[in-house]
Amino acid sequence: MKNFNKQSLQMHFATIIITISLAFMGSCTNDDGGKTTPPDSTPDNTPTEELTLKEKAKFNIGAAIRTAYLQEEDYKNTLLENFSQITAEYEMKMEVIWESPTSFNWEKSDELVNFAQENNLDVHGHTLIWYRSFPEWFKQANYDSTAFENHIKNYITTVVTRYKDKVKSWDVVNEVFADQGGYREEEIILPVFNDPIAFYGRCFQYAKEADPDALLFYNDYSVVLDGGKRNAIKDMVNRFQAENYPIDGLGDQFHYREKTPKPTMKEGFEDMASTGLLVHISEMDIIMNLDKSPNYDFNEVEAEKQKQTYKYIVEMYEDLPANQKFAISLWGITDKYTWLSDYWSENIHPLLFDANYKKKPAYEGFLEGLN
Repeated sequence: MKNFNKQSLQMHFATIIITISLAFMGSCTNDDGGKTTPPDSTPDNTPTEELTLKEKAKFNIGAAIRTAYLQEEDYKNTLLENFSQITAEYEMKMEVIWESPTSFNWEKSDELVNFAQENNLDVHGHTLIWYRSFPEWFKQANYDSTAFENHIKNYITTVVTRYKDKVKSWDVVNEVFADQGGYREEEIILPVFNDPIAFYGRCFQYAKEADPDALLFYNDYSVVLDGGKRNAIKDMVNRFQAENYPIDGLGDQFHYREKTPKPTMKEGFEDMASTGLLVHISEMDIIMNLDKSPNYDFNEVEAEKQKQTYKYIVEMYEDLPANQKFAISLWGITDKYTWLSDYWSENIHPLLFDANYKKKPAYEGFLEGLN
């Protein structure tokens, strides 16, 4: 999960075409006696239409979007043709919505949710609690733990209630744990609470009380690659379940590279899924040009490498039990608009559509990976 300012991005980079040929052999009925005639033996050379991602998948295919880009017809049409779920890239973050203790700015979040409602898209809410999205006024208030939590309870209750039955799922808490495990060193939440996990558990409880039907997720990056972080997350899940705090799923952002070791990824993914919770690949993109070379050529060979990486990840996800498949979400739609342009390099080609909205081989790989 990425913020929209460059500093945040810098601190948070750690680390599908099956062509379906439907040979339709029909029989026809004549007008005398209802007898059937053999099918025409002449080959039908009419090209069959390839299924889109959302048409083939048995779970949601999501994309992070910005409402401002919806004014671009190619952007909007590509979204609606291929995706069934959206996540706000920044419009639903706390610092955008929460202007003061009693004042909320709903303009951007309402626009996104209304667009989803009008176009039959599910919304995955992102994110209620993230240490980097607290507004400046809150950070300057120096609340004690009681006042801090009272304000947070009010915020979660207000936001989740407003979008009850419209936002189907939420990242309640985002990026609590440091690389290799342990708490992330941050100056907002950790210094205030002696037992941060209990505080986070209550945040899940406040969200569940506001919308009992919403699915609630914990989200983080490098979960499948970092065993220490993954163990810390699993310990949190065990405690939540022991103490009756509601949690429905885990998200791994999957901001990975074409060279990310696949066996390590698979082993960690299976371990993450061992919780039995829903699994969300929540912010996927696959970085190319790791050296940030200005002379990098995203040629057929490089495109094929990216294709195979996307295919592998989707196949890995499809191996999950059906009741654990929530969604695969991309952090963007087109290489034209990617957060990585600000952080990493403009020449990295991480998504399924190129800057001209043409399907890349990565799209074919994703599609081929779906069952």
